[in-house]
Amino acid sequence: MVIKGHIVYPGKAEGEAIVYHGPFSFLGDLDPATGKVPIPNHPLEGQSLVNKVCVFTTGHGSSGGPTYAWAAKRRGNIPAAMIFIEVEPVIAIAVIAAEIPTMDKLEKDPFEVIKTGDYVKVDASAGIIQVIKR
Repeated sequence: MVIKGHIVYPGKAEGEAIVYHGPFSFLGDLDPATGKVPIPNHPLEGQSLVNKVCVFTTGHGSSGGPTYAWAAKRRGNIPAAMIFIEVEPVIAIAVIAAEIPTMDKLEKDPFEVIKTGDYVKVDASAGIIQVIKR
């Protein structure tokens, strides 16, 4: 299945999907030293986002997020690509700082077509996503 969408930051990446129907912030939701979600009792607690294609609703947090995204990139602990329903400004700056291919405003609801474990190819330069069901 191929889905078109809006380019937030260009680039190509692929990997296993991690899908969470909720917001994401690089400040607090990702440990830059490990690439894991450090929040106790969070549905993704302890899971690594490194080299995954992460699907979230939007972003949240503070202006510190881009600094944490950049720190995670320096350590090699960032997602391969990110997909959002709609990116907000702090996430947009963070993915640009960390050079993570990112898309939003897809022609189909990503939560209906992408499930955790699916293999996803993101060509954010061309504005297309290919979903390969597991």
